[in-house]
Amino acid sequence: MVGEMPFLLPNSLMKTRDAATILAFGKLSILEACSLMEGSVERAEAPTERVAVFRTTGLDPGLLRSFAGAHKLAPVVVVLDSPSGDQGPLVDLMSLHLEEKSNFSLSAYGIGDDDYEELVKTMLDGLRSRGLRKVRLLRPKGNELLSERVLTRGALDVVAFPYHGGIALGPTVWVPDSASMRESGTHRPVPRPEIALSPRLARTLLNLSGLKPGQTVLDPFCGSGTILVEALKRSLRCLGLDSRAGRVLEARENLRWAIGGVTDRGFDIRKGDARELPRILRGTKVDAIVTEPLLLPSLTARPKTSTAEALIRESAEVYNDALASMADSIQPHGRIVVVVPVIETMDGDEVTLTLDGRRLGLRSYQPGPVGFEYPVRLSFESTRWVKRAVYVFEPPD
Repeated sequence: MVGEMPFLLPNSLMKTRDAATILAFGKLSILEACSLMEGSVERAEAPTERVAVFRTTGLDPGLLRSFAGAHKLAPVVVVLDSPSGDQGPLVDLMSLHLEEKSNFSLSAYGIGDDDYEELVKTMLDGLRSRGLRKVRLLRPKGNELLSERVLTRGALDVVAFPYHGGIALGPTVWVPDSASMRESGTHRPVPRPEIALSPRLARTLLNLSGLKPGQTVLDPFCGSGTILVEALKRSLRCLGLDSRAGRVLEARENLRWAIGGVTDRGFDIRKGDARELPRILRGTKVDAIVTEPLLLPSLTARPKTSTAEALIRESAEVYNDALASMADSIQPHGRIVVVVPVIETMDGDEVTLTLDGRRLGLRSYQPGPVGFEYPVRLSFESTRWVKRAVYVFEPPD
C-alpha cells in the first residue's frame, strides 16, 4: 500500500469534491466533520445511517488525521445506475495500487446481498481484464471489512452504498488509529470502562470544541479524566473539577500516566462544585468547556417512563445550574460541549434532558450547511439503557 499512516492510499485522493465517511456515531460524527471542515463544506448528506457524503471545496489531509468519529474515509469515484454498471474509473484506480497477490475487499453499507454479489463479480471481471488475476478477494462477515481488519490484512478496501438512486463506490483512503484509542481506554491506571466515555468519543467531543494546541479546556465533571487525557495528548492545557475527592485522585493518576511522568505538568485537577466556576476560577475564563455530568444512578434494567422522567428531573437542576456557571466562565469565542443522558424505558419511550442555552445568552453551534437539531444523538453505542446526546453552545457574536 502507498501512503503514510493513517492514510492507506495517497492522501491526494481525498482532494475530491465528494467524500464518503463511514460514521462511528451517526449524526454526531456529521456534526464533528462539519466542525473540522467549517467553511469548506458545501453540502452534507446521509444516504444511510452508517454513511455520510460531504461535498467540499477541498479536504485538508491534516484535519482528516484528527477525525475521531469516522471509521473510514473514501472519495466517491463512481456512481452506478445498477450493480452491473461500468466500474471502469474505479478499477483503473485500484489497478494503480494493487500488485499481484494483493488483498482487496468490498465493504457494503445498505446494499442487499444480491447487489453485493453483482458488484463483486463486476469488480473481479474488471481487475482480471487488466491482468490482475492473482489478487485475493477478502469476503468479510456481514459484507463489511472493519477498519482494523483493513489494516491487519493490508487490504485495498472499497466502500459501496446507495446514493441518488444508484450505488456509489470509492476506495478507503484513511482509517483511524483504533489501536492507540483502545490502549488509551484500557491501559491507563484507572480505566473505569463501566462509566467512562470511550477515548474515541472523548476525541470527538474535543474536536467539537474547536480548540488549538496551547489553549485551555475545562471539564467541571472530570471523573477519572477521560476527556482530559485526550486533551493533554493534543497539547491542550487541562483544568478539571470533580465533587468527589476519589475521582480527583484517579484523574491525576491517569493524566500523569498520559504524559509519562509523576508531576502535574500541563494540568490542574481539583475538588470543586461545577456550579461555582466563577468563584473557583477567580473570574478567569477558559477557551472551552467539554464535559459529561451524567448524574444518574446505575440502572440494571429499563425503567418505567415515569421513573426515567423522575431521574431526569432530579439531575436537571444540577445540569442547568452548572450550565449557567459555564456560561459565566467561557471566553467570548469559546464553546461549551455537554453530554446529556437519554434513558430508554420499558414502555418504548426515550427520556432525555433539555438544556436551554438561550436564557443564558448562548446559541446553538451550527457549522456548515446542515442545520443541526439539539441535542444531537449518538448512534451505534454499546451502552444498554442510558444512551448519550450532545449539546454544543457558544456565546453570541
